[in-house]
Amino acid sequence: MPELPLKIATSPESGAGYPRVFRFGEFHMDLRLRILFRSGEKVRLSAKPFATLEFLLENRHRVVSKTELLEKVWGGQREVSTVEHALGGIRKALKDDLSKPSYIETVTGQGYRFVAEVHDPEPAENLPSAVSPRPTRRSLLVAAGLGAPLACVTGFAAIRFFNRPNPVVHVAVSGRSLFALDATGGVLWTHEFDAALRVAPPEEATWRNQIADLDGDGVPEILVAATSDREYLSTSEQLFCFSSRGKVLWRYEPRVAVEFDAPGMKGPWKFQDILVTSGDHTGPVWVAMDHTVWWPSFIECLSATGAGKLIFANPGSIRSLRRLETKSRSYILAAGVNNGYRRAFVAMLAEDAPSVSPDAAEHTYRCVRGCPSGRPYRYILLPQSEAGAATSPYSIGEKIMARPGGLTVQTKEVLDGDLKPGGFFYFSNDLRPEGVAYADGYRRLHERLEKRGHIGHSFKDCPEQRSPAILDVCDENGRWSRVPVPRVPAS
Repeated sequence: MPELPLKIATSPESGAGYPRVFRFGEFHMDLRLRILFRSGEKVRLSAKPFATLEFLLENRHRVVSKTELLEKVWGGQREVSTVEHALGGIRKALKDDLSKPSYIETVTGQGYRFVAEVHDPEPAENLPSAVSPRPTRRSLLVAAGLGAPLACVTGFAAIRFFNRPNPVVHVAVSGRSLFALDATGGVLWTHEFDAALRVAPPEEATWRNQIADLDGDGVPEILVAATSDREYLSTSEQLFCFSSRGKVLWRYEPRVAVEFDAPGMKGPWKFQDILVTSGDHTGPVWVAMDHTVWWPSFIECLSATGAGKLIFANPGSIRSLRRLETKSRSYILAAGVNNGYRRAFVAMLAEDAPSVSPDAAEHTYRCVRGCPSGRPYRYILLPQSEAGAATSPYSIGEKIMARPGGLTVQTKEVLDGDLKPGGFFYFSNDLRPEGVAYADGYRRLHERLEKRGHIGHSFKDCPEQRSPAILDVCDENGRWSRVPVPRVPAS
């Protein structure tokens, strides 16, 4: 995905291309970025509710009917509940009371009216300047010549201070454009790609767009995982690293040469998680990637300059990464699914020792070319629940979470074609198994499968609840052991 020339907003006088902004109450609504802010913080609002709110603001001096909203915003749809659902989302975002509205009033039998005081739409050049002005050469020379060497040192410090850019707090994607925003929502700079980007779901936003000091110079860089919207499944995603001023420092595209004993598994690749470990100059960024269609997955360690090194290969999706600090050293934790064993896993990986998951009996899922020679420090297979096993042969390690005194791995299982919560596996801070609990709603799921005939006993008489869960643990020498852990009864 080659990038086009960078466009950077450098002064409030430039004017052209700046977004129009509505201001009302504690909110401001940026029409170009398609973002709503409350007191400088981004408010989640999907595309159609945003467009509905925009239309109501632009027509705030009159009542807007549901029919008009369906025609203007939804392109002629006739389902009235669509508008009502959108208005509910808007009121939730604005924290507006339906019975005592501060922003949107329902006029019975007629439609909706925006009732709050609104400042006229204004270009962003009328907002506070997004980038601090640079001092003139004359002013710096005068400052540097006012005193002895101490004054010179102070002058150079001043130059560095005034040249430091405003910090990037948020990034936003709209079409082909990436916008870097400050704490007030002002645009610091933009970057144009050659095609519209895929908009990631909200649960991926925290790891797809990250701001961190990768090289230890005190100025953060901006990481953005990007892919073309129209070519999501046919091309690999790319990770861009921008400077704080918007310069592309490097670009990483997965090119993994490892092969499993199955044809057609050489990519393209999509990201599943990106972990930034600032301060470690030899490997600050860890990237988990899956095949866009099939099951191979890998973890690569990227240096501060974007150079990649293969760390882990696995025959099944990797869904979550986390760093683990012990008294002796640090590790990278990975969770996902191993297709060879058809079970969720969590692995404890030494940061400087590339490894591959343990071989399963089925040859298809064995690594055969370019494979790392080492084994994970720990590789743990997690059991399915009875309900999961009754409906699908796979469970997936979905997320690794910290908790007081330890770690929790959340699993999911497939039911009716969707991923449903499976269980919560509890570990100590050094990944020793401690227990397992069912997810919320497990009893209802069990009872539903009873009615379908998938499970032949009642939840009350379920033998699984009275027996420990068995975890299979492989150590760094390839030795397996079975570890029973107690269950917490389902609610």
